[in-house]
Amino acid sequence: MLKKNRALSTTTHPDDVAPTPASWRRLVSGALLTGALRHIGALLAGLAVTWWQND
Repeated sequence: MLKKNRALSTTTHPDDVAPTPASWRRLVSGALLTGALRHIGALLAGLAVTWWQND
């Protein structure tokens, strides 16, 4: 009967390491950027619809 190698690994895998928490500045800047991009997208969509209807 074959024996399986059951040796414990002493190295840590990247999946086992807890991610570092994001700083509040990064979260705020990400939220502001996301909001700005959504507003710009909505404006561009509104302009496209207006231009399409005037043709």
